Amino acid sequence: MRKDRMIQTVLRMLSYGVFTVILSIFVLIIFEGVKSFSVSFFTQSPRSGMTAGGILPAILGSLEVLGLSLLIAFPLGLLTGIYLAEYGNRGRVIRLIGLAITALSGIPSVVYGLFGFSLFCIFLGFRTSLLAGSLTLSLMALPVIACTVKEALIAVPDDIRESAFALGARKTEVIFRVLLPYARTRIITATLLGCGRIIGETAPILLTGAVFFATNLPQSVLDPVMTLPTHIYYLTAAYGENVQWMAKGSSAFLLILVLFIYSIAFRLGRKKPDGKRCVK
Repeated sequence: MRKDRMIQTVLRMLSYGVFTVILSIFVLIIFEGVKSFSVSFFTQSPRSGMTAGGILPAILGSLEVLGLSLLIAFPLGLLTGIYLAEYGNRGRVIRLIGLAITALSGIPSVVYGLFGFSLFCIFLGFRTSLLAGSLTLSLMALPVIACTVKEALIAVPDDIRESAFALGARKTEVIFRVLLPYARTRIITATLLGCGRIIGETAPILLTGAVFFATNLPQSVLDPVMTLPTHIYYLTAAYGENVQWMAKGSSAFLLILVLFIYSIAFRLGRKKPDGKRCVK
């Protein structure tokens, strides 16, 4: 009994210690960054060698990259998860597909960036552009969405699935009118987690779609884009102390944005699915 209490105490202290360190990092970054917040900081473009102005192009560019990446990754991830859960058998091919998707989740982001640079920028001729960066980031979000959709559909109680078939519903009707509505909370949560990863990545978009400085938005998907993570990287790597206020402000805003997305995902993840909504 004493040994169990000691282990429990040690684990609790470790948990509190990790939480304190993480919270301190968040508080330090946000506290230092909010000092730079102002109306002009969010509504103007950088000017005077990044020593004045704001981060509006970086904010809008990040949102454009996020939107286009989700537009590509969500349908593919949804259909992949549906196939793996409902149509795929337990053969070797399905196991290989599942293994490949799992492996994609653990690949370093810089490897994604090099792959996207070779395939989209050079081989397909998209150059450094919004399209190339979004395609690369969509590959990173695809495994998260596909795996979650698969697990969400598998977790649906068999009674719901069998009841729908007993009423004469076809396979596609069961999937899209019963199973997906039942599991939509988990699917939306996974999509939001993918959003948090997309909007915070630096290496992939740095190699495939980012531009050092921009005063307006790209005119087409083949134009480069300015994003918050790459903006922070350029400021800290190429400038001195006179522009660190902008880097701190950008970091604080990006962190607040990511925490906001994850908080929504956390709240949705705590909700239980309502089977009554699946039956119309």
